[in-house]
Amino acid sequence: MLSTCACSDRSLAVGMLRKRPYLFVLVSVIIVCLFCCLKDSQSASNTTFPLEGEVVEARINNRLEGVTVRIKGLEKHVRTDANGRFKFDTVPEGHQTLECMKEGYQRFEQVIEVNASSPYLKIELEALSFQLQPIRVYGSNRSLSQFEETTDLALSETELQKRLGMTLANTLANETGISQRTMGRAIARPVIRGLGGDRLLILENGERTGDKSASSADHAVSIDPTTAAGVEITRGPASLIYGSSTLGGVINVKSNNIPQILPGRLNMHLMFQGESVNSGLTGTTGFTIPIGDFAGNVEWNRRLASDIRTPVGVLQNTTLSNVNFSGGASLIKPWGFIGAAGSRYRSDYGVPGSPEGHISGVNIELDKHRYEGQMEYRFNTRMLEKVKLQTAYTHYQHQELESNGRLGVEFGLLTYNVSAMAYVLENAIAGVSYEYRDHATGGFYWTPHTREFTLAGFYLNQIKFDKLTFQGAIRYDIRQSKPFRPGAVIRSGTVQRRDFKGLSGAIAAIYHWTDKLNIGSNWMKTFRAPGIEELFSDGPHLAVYSYEIGNTDLEHEIGYGAEFFVRYATDKFRLNLILFRNRIYNYLIPTNTGLKEWGSGAAGWLWIYQYMGHHVLMHGVEIQIGGEVLPKIRLDFDMSGVRGRLEPTRQPLERIPPLNGKLMLSYTPSPFHFHVTSRFSGSQTRLGEFEEPTDGYLIYSIGGYLNFSWWQLENLVVFEIENLFDTTYREHLSRIKAVMPEPGRNVKLLYKLNF
Repeated sequence: MLSTCACSDRSLAVGMLRKRPYLFVLVSVIIVCLFCCLKDSQSASNTTFPLEGEVVEARINNRLEGVTVRIKGLEKHVRTDANGRFKFDTVPEGHQTLECMKEGYQRFEQVIEVNASSPYLKIELEALSFQLQPIRVYGSNRSLSQFEETTDLALSETELQKRLGMTLANTLANETGISQRTMGRAIARPVIRGLGGDRLLILENGERTGDKSASSADHAVSIDPTTAAGVEITRGPASLIYGSSTLGGVINVKSNNIPQILPGRLNMHLMFQGESVNSGLTGTTGFTIPIGDFAGNVEWNRRLASDIRTPVGVLQNTTLSNVNFSGGASLIKPWGFIGAAGSRYRSDYGVPGSPEGHISGVNIELDKHRYEGQMEYRFNTRMLEKVKLQTAYTHYQHQELESNGRLGVEFGLLTYNVSAMAYVLENAIAGVSYEYRDHATGGFYWTPHTREFTLAGFYLNQIKFDKLTFQGAIRYDIRQSKPFRPGAVIRSGTVQRRDFKGLSGAIAAIYHWTDKLNIGSNWMKTFRAPGIEELFSDGPHLAVYSYEIGNTDLEHEIGYGAEFFVRYATDKFRLNLILFRNRIYNYLIPTNTGLKEWGSGAAGWLWIYQYMGHHVLMHGVEIQIGGEVLPKIRLDFDMSGVRGRLEPTRQPLERIPPLNGKLMLSYTPSPFHFHVTSRFSGSQTRLGEFEEPTDGYLIYSIGGYLNFSWWQLENLVVFEIENLFDTTYREHLSRIKAVMPEPGRNVKLLYKLNF
């Protein structure tokens, strides 16, 4: 049990946090508010005005997307959108130096006067003479760029690399409201506001990943974050174009497998990353090359890691070996582009042993082949801006091997995805999507071979008034689960065809109270049909220490979600506040029945988990506050908390993250950036029937990064020490917290070279 494995030498700071779980939070909030509000009040007297304009290519007048526009002396900078436009909401009055930069173009710098009558700027950039031909930029690689954000989040490639972790979940873990469901450092999946699995969709370039990470805690996400060109987290109405069960949101990992922008020359990059906690090493290389109107891309990634070191010893059987290769090409024209890509992701990793499962652990061999195609045709009319077609075929297979090499469980999954979207009426998207899944199991797992068909239609629209923006979306899904051999009777019930259909919808309103203050609200109704695993699972699953049984009589989930948000931002200060509430009927979760079944575990017996439907209520808060307290010194604080309970018994819902957050002090003497971060979590004592409590913790990290040019090469160096004082702590969502605590002190170093 957790209480018996906690260490007696836990640090004094952690002990105090356990006694007073909210003392650190309260003091941090007071400090941030006092400093930031004081600094903001001092700068509020300075008169500011908006500044906007567009950037085009000299002589041929093509509008340029992705140009970095900054005002020297201000921390804030912007990038031009798909129409080459940029806007600063608040710029101090007077003479300012405007700077524009884009790879392949001459740097632009000009002194401008900012006042109430500042004109709309039109800036021309000269293409560099070494190019064989002018750079041509068509379209945007952000499919929802024309829709105003609600509580969305977008991380660029550079921002990702500054916080890069071993997994996607580890990379995003410091974002407000995001936790990790883990079974070791290599096996982690994001959880947002207590929602994971299929209630939080993870996509590759807008389509399903085709793996089984959503179905079980021991199944890794088949994406290496070092190959990502960006990550977008989408909530609210816009999330419904990707799926109907998006109360938790959508995480879309973007890559450059199929180039959408024609580079003017060969672009290459090299990246190396190392960390001490597991002697981990990662190498990534790739290039994009133009050949006439074609662009080709090749990417290769290799990751190796040994067993993880914790403050109380080494966590055995947590090694990792990943290989990832991709290649693609596209034809890029003024009317759009068409391209295809193929990739292979292979991962061999260990799941730690447990007396409840297999005493020596289980090894998993994962292999995924993926082939994608994309086409975008631009009509550039008011009625029909463009049409986008996407397709993906994924062949996924993984085997779970016991310590003696014997096959325990084998999963095979074939997935076909096809979607078509039309961008109409300037601010609307209409589309259809189709998915086919062929699911098979082997070894000591008797889930029947089953096919799944899903067809959906959706519509998203946005209407803007003077200060008010409305968004609305509607989606209708039809899903069919069809076993190859119906009629068999297994532990989950009679194997039979099941049909589901349901309507999802969402509406959002954003009101621009001032140019600094926005308020808004999202309202959603979601539909989620039970998956193949939830309906027909039958067999021992040693890697998650359980005997899993489905339920052929399950009905679909219906979720109702609401959130209210406030955003206030100036050049020196920002505040984001989000309140949310989700009520889900027939919430499907594997539930411990209190019974055991023979399953070849360490003692021969495993707890029986069966999928059941419950009515649940979840609500919580997210807050971000921060600003400049002294020149080049920022203080930022964020915190999130969520509570969940079963209705009508009001019993706590299991596997809900406790109150958590971080306080970060950063110092930015250009071109350096240094930070000291304290990350905290309260204890979790609101427990499900078979859960164990988790103590709170307070840990520290320090780090920094340097971005510089040398011999016309772009260099990025990132350095960080996580868990600085080697504190012993446990995460509540870890499935192995009773076996071992979280990793100890970890020294990380990343170097990236672009040329």
